[in-house]
Amino acid sequence: MSTPVSSEPTAAPYGTWESPITSVMISKMSVSIEDILVDPVTSALYYIEKRPEEGGRNVLVSLADGTDIFGRDWNARTAVQEYGGAPAVVHNNFGLFSNFSDGQVYKVDIKHRNLPIPITSTKDYRFADFACHPEAPNLVVCILEDHTRPAPKDVANSLVVLNTDSSENPVTLISGNDFYASPRFNTDGTLLAWTEWEHPDMPWDGEQVCIAAVNIIDRDLQTAPQKLPRLRVAGRPSAISAVQPTWFNADTLLFSCDVSGYHNPWVATIHQGAEDTKHTVDSCAVFADPATLDFADPSWWLGGSNIAVLDDANALFAASRDGRTVLYVVSINGNLSEIHCPFVHITRMRRLGNRRVVFLGSRADKGPSLVLCSLADATNAFAPTYTSLGKQTASPLSDSLISLPVPMSLLVPVSQSQELVPLHLVYYPPKNPLYKGLPDEKPPAVVNVHGGPTSLERQNLNLEKQFFTTRGWLWIDVNYSGSSNYGRKYIERLKGNWGLFDVHDCVQTVLKLSSPEHNLIDRKRVVIRGGSAGGYTTLAALSQSDPNLQVFAAGTSSYGVSDLRKLIELTHKFQSWYVQGLLGGTFEEVPEVYHDRSPVFHAHNINAPLLILQGSVDPIVPPNQAEDMLKVIREGGGTAEYTVFEGESHGWREAENITKALELEINFYERALHLV
Repeated sequence: MSTPVSSEPTAAPYGTWESPITSVMISKMSVSIEDILVDPVTSALYYIEKRPEEGGRNVLVSLADGTDIFGRDWNARTAVQEYGGAPAVVHNNFGLFSNFSDGQVYKVDIKHRNLPIPITSTKDYRFADFACHPEAPNLVVCILEDHTRPAPKDVANSLVVLNTDSSENPVTLISGNDFYASPRFNTDGTLLAWTEWEHPDMPWDGEQVCIAAVNIIDRDLQTAPQKLPRLRVAGRPSAISAVQPTWFNADTLLFSCDVSGYHNPWVATIHQGAEDTKHTVDSCAVFADPATLDFADPSWWLGGSNIAVLDDANALFAASRDGRTVLYVVSINGNLSEIHCPFVHITRMRRLGNRRVVFLGSRADKGPSLVLCSLADATNAFAPTYTSLGKQTASPLSDSLISLPVPMSLLVPVSQSQELVPLHLVYYPPKNPLYKGLPDEKPPAVVNVHGGPTSLERQNLNLEKQFFTTRGWLWIDVNYSGSSNYGRKYIERLKGNWGLFDVHDCVQTVLKLSSPEHNLIDRKRVVIRGGSAGGYTTLAALSQSDPNLQVFAAGTSSYGVSDLRKLIELTHKFQSWYVQGLLGGTFEEVPEVYHDRSPVFHAHNINAPLLILQGSVDPIVPPNQAEDMLKVIREGGGTAEYTVFEGESHGWREAENITKALELEINFYERALHLV
């Protein structure tokens, strides 16, 4: 098909339009900023950039001159909790980072750019989430994840002290729990806050904010139980989640807690005792009446932050409403002011100075950028000014090509019930100024199922989605039961119901949007796709035996789970109890549930073509999950295609593989739906 040259759009079948967006373009645009680092002494800014064309490595970059802090042999990435995050810190012109290839911590002189110097040297140790002591910055508290005994039940997590002036072994500071995160010193270094949780919880189930007094004795950092022993400030196992401890000052700690059913701001005040008396602590909600919004994201990755202190009385929060970010100035006395926010998603929020905050901001029509937010004072209603920092990558798309998100909430029946409950989704209509669909034709649709499943599909510009919409597809993101940022009750709707409610919600989405009430899509030309937990839902949806649930014409599972028992046997420590909660018990307690909801045992029901994409070294969903599924489908005479990406883990990081995966997927759908 040749590209039309007329100013009038050409009528052509949906799904067959030519698009200027190519898979190669998407891989080249996949360079992304993963984190922002602020040097608290110099106020210099740095960022961590992921580069698919350099093997997917993470590079520490100076914002001031755009130069790399280290060479191609280094990769600032950590595998703590497998998902990683928070791999580096910068303090007074020195950087500290976890190097992915060996898991060890290295120190680098930023001014002189010497070769990084190893700080640790113990095999099978992993490190992340570094906090430098404000008075003795050579003493650094961080997470140590010890894989000396690699079985998930034997992996040990703790908070340790590193001395960056020596290569001594890490010294344990806090231990005894299954997981730790977010170590944060108060302004004078006398108190340490952190979060912890234990199995069977995931962070959003029962992460807890804790504090303890600390002292420097003989150049070593130690806890000071005589002043304040280890104390839980907020959160409760399996009941209340408290996250993101952030110090206002030496005595006031801000954090987020979901005791109301939504993550709202809370504050803890530490009353420091006299020389021979202990400190006392009071905690309370900032708002007299809880807001029905989440002011914090779930802790899938380390180092996330929805909070930045503005001054001695106010903080900036990136909350979530209708699946997109809204910005609020929250005062410690309970006042709440929404400010103008052009960004649909904000992450990695960091304080830069008085009423100055930096973050990664994404818009619906522009790619993500590093943003400086400068706020006026309270008398001027905290009016914000936004400034993009660093090099700006020109968008390859004109506004006329960009399909904007349309959020929608449906009322759908609960599975096997007539009760109606909300279901949240976002759709992107087909858009290409050179084309229009044929009369009386409805477009084919992609139902996209996000991973997690306790996660959320955001509304920021995503070229992969535009790759489809510019070709005449309608794209649908289903934030199904269990998704985050709609309150704790929405997350917990999936507990005991994974493989049921998520499938049900995807099927209901198709039925509703193809019905006369909405009439948006062609009911017979809908495909389903997802990665990880989204891949599992894809496989589960396609393997349904009930004809009323067989609504998908094809599907793509990327590193998706097929056998739930194998998942709990082989997965890593962080989510080794996650599945049990989602299925309502252990395998020994409910073996029939594991069997009934494992797609591999129902693959003979699959009558739609299936594409399976898999990383060869995925520690979360190993290749045998894909290969078992493939074998059953082919033995039953079904249609399944399979591609393994060598060297890839849980997702694609290398440019070549990003390109190949997208090409395989679009070509597969075009053949399955007879669009070519």
